[in-house]
This record gives sequence, C-alpha cells and structure tokens, in this order.
Amino acid sequence: MDTTGEAPIVFNRIVQEEIGRQFELSPLPVSSEFKLKYSKNRNTSVYITSEFLSCPKTGGIRMGEMNFGGAMVVHYGSIPPAGDYDLPIFGFDFIYANKFLIAVIDLHPVSHDPSYIETYIAPLREVSQKYAWIPKAEGGRSEAHEWAKAYDSGYSFYRWCEKQYMPDVENALRDYLRVFCAAVTNALPLKSREARSRRDDFFEKYRNDYTYYDPGSAPLKTHFGEDWGERYMKDFLFAP
Repeated sequence: MDTTGEAPIVFNRIVQEEIGRQFELSPLPVSSEFKLKYSKNRNTSVYITSEFLSCPKTGGIRMGEMNFGGAMVVHYGSIPPAGDYDLPIFGFDFIYANKFLIAVIDLHPVSHDPSYIETYIAPLREVSQKYAWIPKAEGGRSEAHEWAKAYDSGYSFYRWCEKQYMPDVENALRDYLRVFCAAVTNALPLKSREARSRRDDFFEKYRNDYTYYDPGSAPLKTHFGEDWGERYMKDFLFAP
C-alpha cells in the first residue's frame, strides 16, 4: 500500500475531470472544520480532506478522501440537485484496502414518476449491464443495504471486487457520470411550488437516512469523534 501521502486511487479526480468536460466548475469554500481533519488521537497519518465545487443546476459537488494511515483509502461524494431542479442525486463511494476494492455508484431518483424514471434513470440500464460481468470477491456484498434500497435506482453499481478490476471500475464511474451529465444538460426548472416541496421532503429524508444509517459514518465517528462525524455528514456531505 502506498504510504507516501498520495492516494492509490483517483476516483475523485475522475469525477472532477468528467463533469468538468461538460460544465464550468469552480471551487467553493469549505469550513476549516471540514477541509482537513486529523484523527482525534492526533495521528497525522489518519486524516480526512474535503472539496466543494460549484456545478450548474446542482447543489454542488461535495467529495472527500479518508486515509487511514495507508491501510485503507476512501473516496466518496454526493451531488444533489439545486433547489429549482429534481435531478437524481449522484452518489459514490470507493474503498481501497489491502485485499479488495469496494465500489458503489448510483443516481438516486428523487421521484418514481414513470416519466421521471424514463428521462433520468432508464439510460443507466445499459451502463449497468455493461459492467455486470465484474466478479464480486468471495464473501463480498453485491447489493445495497436494506435501508438504502428505497433510494436505489435499480441500476446501481455495487461491487466488492479484487483490485485487478480497478481500471474497469474507473470506466464504470466515467459511464455513470456521462449519464448524470446528460441529465444535468437536459434538466428543466421545476414549475410548481408543490413539486419543489416534494423534492425538499425527499431530500430531507434522504439526508437523515444517510447521516444516521450509512455504514460509512462509523469510521468517521471512530477516528474523528461522534459529534464531529455527525456534523460532517449533515453539514457538509449531505448539506441542503
């Protein structure tokens, strides 16, 4: 495992590069509390860094990296719709450890209206099928946790796999991002107050569920403190 300080994975960079090909991105301020945080045990080899980028029609690209002394590196992020849009929420998590790679990529639908699904989610079907061949590692999960299935598109990429498949997982991320970028390009503002209200209600439940149930919050709280971990999830990663 690389312990030089440079992450052995580049998924966050891929997100920025692929979206940046389609839209102008610019850095947004991140609270000093979240921009760089070391372990509560003052171990400087265990840290978390965060980035926030503007992107049209979205609430911004929020992503981060957790590095656990080189033993495990995690890239993750969330891209919600801006207040006037009901775009799917682009979510991604990648965990690079000594023996395996865990990858989760999806566009979480904000509505299950048939026309919405056809417009935003149906294009994922082909992408999902394209990478279905990547084998899961023995004993690894290949589907979302029960609580998260309510937000699953039906075409998510969820795989525990051997690290030899990293180039294929990187290509899968690029393809999911292309579908997301097409959705951003074609998205039109919501026309009614009721539609905005439904979108806001959905996002509030989504935010709370991911804050309190996402297993990714466990290492946050363990290494950086329970209170800080909860604030990070609510006030940065899944902030409205």
